[in-house]
Amino acid sequence: MKAKITRLDAHYEVRFGRPAFSRITTFSQIIEPIYDVFSKELLIPSDGIKVYGGNSIDTTTVVLTLDSGLSQYEARLDGYKTTFIDLRDIDRAKRHASFFEAAVSKFLTDGTPCLWKLKIPCWIAINDLGATEIVEDLLRGLAWNSKSNDPFAIGAARTHSSVQFDCCNEAELWTVKISLSSSVLPDSHLFIEFSGEYKVGSKIIYVNKISDHLHGVIDTVLERLDLEQVD
Repeated sequence: MKAKITRLDAHYEVRFGRPAFSRITTFSQIIEPIYDVFSKELLIPSDGIKVYGGNSIDTTTVVLTLDSGLSQYEARLDGYKTTFIDLRDIDRAKRHASFFEAAVSKFLTDGTPCLWKLKIPCWIAINDLGATEIVEDLLRGLAWNSKSNDPFAIGAARTHSSVQFDCCNEAELWTVKISLSSSVLPDSHLFIEFSGEYKVGSKIIYVNKISDHLHGVIDTVLERLDLEQVD
Protein backbone atom coordinates (compact mmCIF):
# COMPACT_ATOMS: atom_id res chain seq x y z
CA MET A 1 0.00 0.00 0.00
CA LYS A 2 1.21 3.48 -0.79
CA ALA A 3 1.25 5.74 2.24
CA LYS A 4 2.22 9.31 3.07
CA ILE A 5 3.12 10.69 6.48
CA THR A 6 0.92 13.79 6.67
CA ARG A 7 2.12 14.92 10.09
CA LEU A 8 4.93 13.94 12.42
CA ASP A 9 5.69 15.32 15.89
CA ALA A 10 8.69 14.65 18.13
CA HIS A 11 9.07 14.87 21.90
CA TYR A 12 12.55 14.31 23.36
CA GLU A 13 13.20 14.28 27.10
CA VAL A 14 16.14 13.59 29.38
CA ARG A 15 15.53 13.04 33.08
CA PHE A 16 18.16 13.50 35.76
CA GLY A 17 18.41 10.98 38.56
CA ARG A 18 20.09 13.69 40.60
CA PRO A 19 19.21 17.34 39.89
CA ALA A 20 21.86 19.95 39.17
CA PHE A 21 21.89 21.36 42.70
CA SER A 22 24.96 23.51 42.09
CA ARG A 23 22.88 25.73 39.78
CA ILE A 24 19.92 26.40 42.08
CA THR A 25 20.85 30.04 42.68
CA THR A 26 22.25 30.72 39.20
CA PHE A 27 19.87 28.70 37.05
CA SER A 28 18.54 31.67 35.07
CA GLN A 29 22.05 32.20 33.67
CA ILE A 30 21.45 29.20 31.41
CA ILE A 31 19.76 31.69 29.09
CA GLU A 32 23.15 32.87 27.82
CA PRO A 33 24.59 29.55 26.50
CA ILE A 34 21.19 28.64 25.02
CA TYR A 35 20.96 32.02 23.29
CA ASP A 36 24.54 31.85 22.03
CA VAL A 37 24.27 28.37 20.51
CA PHE A 38 21.03 29.14 18.63
CA SER A 39 21.86 32.70 17.58
CA LYS A 40 24.68 31.39 15.38
CA GLU A 41 21.99 30.08 13.04
CA LEU A 42 18.73 31.81 13.97
CA LEU A 43 17.42 35.22 14.92
CA ILE A 44 16.12 34.79 18.47
CA PRO A 45 13.06 37.02 19.12
CA SER A 46 13.25 39.18 22.22
CA ASP A 47 10.36 37.30 23.79
CA GLY A 48 11.61 33.90 22.62
CA ILE A 49 13.27 32.94 25.92
CA LYS A 50 11.32 33.02 29.15
CA VAL A 51 12.27 32.26 32.74
CA TYR A 52 9.65 30.76 35.03
CA GLY A 53 10.48 30.86 38.72
CA GLY A 54 8.93 28.21 40.89
CA ASN A 55 9.01 26.88 44.41
CA SER A 56 10.26 23.42 43.43
CA ILE A 57 12.95 21.85 41.30
CA ASP A 58 10.57 20.83 38.52
CA THR A 59 8.79 24.20 38.23
CA THR A 60 11.85 26.42 37.82
CA THR A 61 12.29 26.44 34.06
CA VAL A 62 13.81 28.28 31.12
CA VAL A 63 11.87 27.90 27.86
CA LEU A 64 12.98 28.83 24.34
CA THR A 65 10.16 29.01 21.79
CA LEU A 66 10.82 29.17 18.05
CA ASP A 67 9.03 28.65 14.72
CA SER A 68 5.84 30.41 15.86
CA GLY A 69 5.48 28.02 18.77
CA LEU A 70 6.02 24.81 16.81
CA SER A 71 9.45 24.23 18.39
CA GLN A 72 10.03 24.48 22.11
CA TYR A 73 13.07 23.78 24.28
CA GLU A 74 12.75 23.54 28.05
CA ALA A 75 15.51 23.27 30.66
CA ARG A 76 14.96 22.44 34.32
CA LEU A 77 17.21 21.55 37.22
CA ASP A 78 16.04 17.94 36.94
CA GLY A 79 16.35 17.53 33.17
CA TYR A 80 15.43 19.01 29.82
CA LYS A 81 13.15 18.37 26.84
CA THR A 82 12.43 19.51 23.31
CA THR A 83 9.16 19.44 21.40
CA PHE A 84 8.57 19.73 17.66
CA ILE A 85 5.02 19.99 16.35
CA ASP A 86 4.20 19.21 12.70
CA LEU A 87 7.86 18.51 11.98
CA ARG A 88 8.91 19.14 8.37
CA ASP A 89 12.71 19.06 8.47
CA ILE A 90 14.04 16.17 10.56
CA ASP A 91 17.72 17.02 10.03
CA ARG A 92 17.16 20.61 11.17
CA ALA A 93 15.27 19.42 14.24
CA LYS A 94 18.05 16.98 15.16
CA ARG A 95 20.64 19.73 14.76
CA HIS A 96 18.74 22.18 16.95
CA ALA A 97 17.97 19.55 19.59
CA SER A 98 21.68 18.72 19.63
CA PHE A 99 22.54 22.43 20.03
CA PHE A 100 20.20 22.64 22.99
CA GLU A 101 21.40 19.41 24.57
CA ALA A 102 25.03 20.50 24.37
CA ALA A 103 24.30 23.91 25.92
CA VAL A 104 22.25 22.46 28.78
CA SER A 105 24.69 19.63 29.50
CA LYS A 106 27.62 22.04 29.63
CA PHE A 107 25.79 24.33 32.06
CA LEU A 108 24.14 21.72 34.30
CA THR A 109 27.35 19.80 34.81
CA ASP A 110 26.28 17.99 37.98
CA GLY A 111 22.91 16.89 36.63
CA THR A 112 23.03 13.09 36.29
CA PRO A 113 20.94 11.64 33.43
CA CYS A 114 19.06 8.44 34.27
CA LEU A 115 16.61 8.11 31.37
CA TRP A 116 16.36 9.28 27.75
CA LYS A 117 12.97 9.29 25.99
CA LEU A 118 11.88 10.03 22.42
CA LYS A 119 8.25 9.88 21.33
CA ILE A 120 7.28 10.27 17.66
CA PRO A 121 3.57 10.33 16.79
CA CYS A 122 2.85 9.85 13.06
CA TRP A 123 -0.35 10.45 11.10
CA ILE A 124 -0.45 8.53 7.84
CA ALA A 125 -2.67 8.80 4.76
CA ILE A 126 -3.31 5.65 2.72
CA ASN A 127 -3.39 6.44 -0.99
CA ASP A 128 -5.88 3.74 -1.94
CA LEU A 129 -9.67 3.57 -2.34
CA GLY A 130 -11.38 2.42 0.81
CA ALA A 131 -8.50 3.64 2.99
CA THR A 132 -10.59 3.66 6.18
CA GLU A 133 -11.56 0.02 5.72
CA ILE A 134 -7.99 -0.89 4.77
CA VAL A 135 -6.70 0.57 8.04
CA GLU A 136 -9.37 -1.20 10.07
CA ASP A 137 -8.50 -4.51 8.42
CA LEU A 138 -4.81 -3.88 9.11
CA LEU A 139 -5.48 -3.18 12.80
CA ARG A 140 -7.74 -6.20 13.14
CA GLY A 141 -5.07 -8.31 11.53
CA LEU A 142 -2.76 -7.30 14.36
CA ALA A 143 -5.39 -7.90 17.03
CA TRP A 144 -6.51 -11.13 18.65
CA ASN A 145 -9.89 -11.39 16.90
CA SER A 146 -9.36 -9.99 13.44
CA LYS A 147 -12.55 -10.88 11.61
CA SER A 148 -15.29 -10.08 14.09
CA ASN A 149 -17.30 -6.85 14.26
CA ASP A 150 -18.31 -7.91 17.76
CA PRO A 151 -15.26 -9.64 19.30
CA PHE A 152 -16.67 -9.59 22.85
CA ALA A 153 -20.16 -10.73 21.74
CA ILE A 154 -21.83 -7.71 23.34
CA GLY A 155 -24.09 -6.83 20.43
CA ALA A 156 -21.77 -4.34 18.71
CA ALA A 157 -22.46 -3.57 15.05
CA ARG A 158 -18.94 -2.31 14.44
CA THR A 159 -15.67 -2.28 16.39
CA HIS A 160 -12.70 0.02 15.89
CA SER A 161 -9.40 -1.53 16.91
CA SER A 162 -6.21 -0.20 18.43
CA VAL A 163 -3.07 -2.17 19.18
CA GLN A 164 0.04 -1.61 21.31
CA PHE A 165 3.28 -3.54 21.31
CA ASP A 166 5.97 -3.18 23.98
CA CYS A 167 9.26 -4.21 22.37
CA CYS A 168 12.20 -4.60 24.75
CA ASN A 169 15.89 -5.35 24.46
CA GLU A 170 17.21 -5.91 27.98
CA ALA A 171 20.79 -6.41 26.81
CA GLU A 172 20.86 -3.03 25.02
CA LEU A 173 18.73 -1.36 27.72
CA TRP A 174 15.98 0.03 25.54
CA THR A 175 12.22 -0.33 25.16
CA VAL A 176 10.14 0.82 22.19
CA LYS A 177 6.37 1.00 22.49
CA ILE A 178 4.43 1.00 19.22
CA SER A 179 0.76 1.99 19.31
CA LEU A 180 -1.52 1.83 16.27
CA SER A 181 -5.07 3.12 15.82
CA SER A 182 -7.32 4.84 13.31
CA SER A 183 -6.47 8.51 12.87
CA VAL A 184 -8.89 11.19 14.01
CA LEU A 185 -7.18 13.92 11.99
CA PRO A 186 -8.60 14.86 8.59
CA ASP A 187 -6.66 13.75 5.51
CA SER A 188 -5.05 10.86 7.36
CA HIS A 189 -6.22 7.34 8.14
CA LEU A 190 -3.69 5.61 10.38
CA PHE A 191 -2.06 6.86 13.60
CA ILE A 192 1.13 5.23 14.88
CA GLU A 193 3.04 6.40 17.94
CA PHE A 194 6.61 5.24 18.48
CA SER A 195 7.93 5.78 22.00
CA GLY A 196 11.50 4.83 22.92
CA GLU A 197 13.08 4.73 26.38
CA TYR A 198 16.81 4.26 26.90
CA LYS A 199 18.44 3.59 30.25
CA VAL A 200 21.86 4.41 31.69
CA GLY A 201 24.40 1.98 30.27
CA SER A 202 22.81 1.76 26.85
CA LYS A 203 24.98 2.62 23.88
CA ILE A 204 21.99 4.44 22.39
CA ILE A 205 21.85 7.69 24.35
CA TYR A 206 21.57 11.38 23.53
CA VAL A 207 19.50 12.83 20.77
CA ASN A 208 21.41 11.93 17.59
CA LYS A 209 21.82 8.22 18.33
CA ILE A 210 18.32 7.88 19.76
CA SER A 211 16.77 9.65 16.77
CA ASP A 212 18.64 7.43 14.33
CA HIS A 213 17.57 4.30 16.22
CA LEU A 214 13.90 5.21 16.44
CA HIS A 215 13.67 6.36 12.81
CA GLY A 216 15.20 3.01 11.85
CA VAL A 217 12.42 1.34 13.84
CA ILE A 218 9.82 3.48 12.05
CA ASP A 219 11.13 2.52 8.61
CA THR A 220 11.19 -1.16 9.53
CA VAL A 221 7.68 -1.15 10.99
CA LEU A 222 6.19 0.64 7.98
CA GLU A 223 7.88 -1.88 5.70
CA ARG A 224 6.56 -4.82 7.74
CA LEU A 225 3.07 -3.31 7.54
CA ASP A 226 3.48 -3.18 3.74
CA LEU A 227 3.25 0.61 3.73
CA GLU A 228 5.33 2.14 0.94
CA GLN A 229 6.21 5.73 1.77
CA VAL A 230 5.55 8.28 -0.97
CA ASP A 231 6.03 12.06 -1.05
